[in-house]
Amino acid sequence: MTLRSPIVAILWELWQVTRAEAAWKLALGVVLTPAALIWSAVFGPPATWAWDFARVLLYMPHIVGWLSLARLNAGKPGFPLYLQYTRPIRTAVMVGAPMAYLTAVSFAVYLVSAFLLRVTVGYPYSVLPAAAWIAAVALVLYTIGFSTRSMVVMMLGWLVTLFGLGGFAGARLDSFPNDADYPLTDFAVIALIGLVGFGITVASVARQRRGDAQTAIARTPVGALRDALISLFRFPCPTSSATWAQMWLDLKYNGLPVLAIGVAFAIVILLVSAVSGPIDAALNADPPMPCPIAECFYVRAWPPLFIAPFSLFAVFFLGRNAFGILRKQGRTYVSAFEATQAYGTAQLAILKLLVNSVCVLAALIAIVVSFWISMPLLGDAVFIQIWGVPLSSRRSVVADAFAALTGYEQLALAIVAVVGVVMGVAAFAVFGALRTRYSRRVSIASFLLLLYGLAFAWLAVGVRMDPETASQFHLDVVYGAMRWIASVAIVFTTVSVFWNGFAERVLTIRYASGALAISAAFGAAWLTALHIAGVQLAGMSAMNVISVVSPALLPLMTSGLAPWSLSRIRHT
Repeated sequence: MTLRSPIVAILWELWQVTRAEAAWKLALGVVLTPAALIWSAVFGPPATWAWDFARVLLYMPHIVGWLSLARLNAGKPGFPLYLQYTRPIRTAVMVGAPMAYLTAVSFAVYLVSAFLLRVTVGYPYSVLPAAAWIAAVALVLYTIGFSTRSMVVMMLGWLVTLFGLGGFAGARLDSFPNDADYPLTDFAVIALIGLVGFGITVASVARQRRGDAQTAIARTPVGALRDALISLFRFPCPTSSATWAQMWLDLKYNGLPVLAIGVAFAIVILLVSAVSGPIDAALNADPPMPCPIAECFYVRAWPPLFIAPFSLFAVFFLGRNAFGILRKQGRTYVSAFEATQAYGTAQLAILKLLVNSVCVLAALIAIVVSFWISMPLLGDAVFIQIWGVPLSSRRSVVADAFAALTGYEQLALAIVAVVGVVMGVAAFAVFGALRTRYSRRVSIASFLLLLYGLAFAWLAVGVRMDPETASQFHLDVVYGAMRWIASVAIVFTTVSVFWNGFAERVLTIRYASGALAISAAFGAAWLTALHIAGVQLAGMSAMNVISVVSPALLPLMTSGLAPWSLSRIRHT
């Protein structure tokens, strides 16, 4: 493509880098947000918490920034498009085009998402003013990230921006929920913030361009943390066998860092819960408290109750890909060492997945145990405000229900949980490998899946919110088609990967026998779990039975996909 204008060339480069992330940010607003409202509307009109959660889902993608752009300079502070320093263009153009593009995309994504929610389900919050304030907060975050080279300064600046400017913007939006009544002076303030941020960024980037040019990629904060965790565990590599040596390598570079992160989260949950209880009691003992007691309890109990579910997801995302997929300068690849090891692909894949899965499972168990122990530390007053009953009654119900199960049923639940964790780790590894080898195809498949989910979500919203004009028949047809497609896809993928695996000599009879045995055990455990949940297969239609039982084939499909995808990046 011939680009004669430097501004058009910069915008084209930014579009190529950020288009996938812009798509999932838009999908988060137009797919997951209606899904949350649908789940809340099952038992009636959407609850207040559902609207607040929808609001958070719309705000969050723009607060976290652009991860695809941050990968260009490995996440360090400073101007990410540093390769443009040598181009014969002015610094104002070099800085202004990216800032205008990123701010405009954030503004448009929120505006489209909130407007669709307003039209379809009556989104009660502001649209245009909120989009303008989100653009202003995002622009300030870009200014801080582009202008400084200090990680400490950047993090402090982000915290001040989110709690200071974000809090002020939230207060203004709550004061004027109607778009038509919103004062125009706020838009003038937003424009002034943009001009000041642009001027500061131009001056800072010009200074970097003259004497602080980026000649090498330094370690990212995550990379520095990973290196510290790797150095923390010092034990010699066993030389008695290649298997023990491979396990040592995966433990040191993948497994033990993830386990350390999980244990750290567990300790933080305990400490925060122990501190928040006395603070709640002290603050609520003061009669002239600034907010109602119920709202204060929600706010003060939020940190420990939020850290636990967040840490469960963080363990998966902070852990490195089990297959050793690396990222550099916006691209993914596998190291030459991982690709040329003198080890069978199927054996190497299963060994890597098992080592990583054991460490992830141990980290998750540590977090769950810490959460279970820390809940009483918050005090019964918190849970009386939330549920209307003390915590002890809820804990006893859960404990009694689990104790009432037979040994076989408890074993079945344990098998489902363990195999589920292994499949999660394997799915993350398989996706990374396939995206490395077939980047365009995986992107197209992901985009089509998002479109399919978008159509189903909005159809469900229309049927739920306006049942007189919307067609329940159409919803049933789409839902049935989704179930058929999912079931057929699982079977076809399983047969295809095993066929190709044997044809390419990646899989062996011994490996396939072990995969069948594990899948059979998971299938029996899955049926037992369905029985515990009260699902009766006898009274269901054939389509419903297939939909409910089809997850039992996931371990078999995953066991075939894992070595096949690893062979794609090792031998092609």
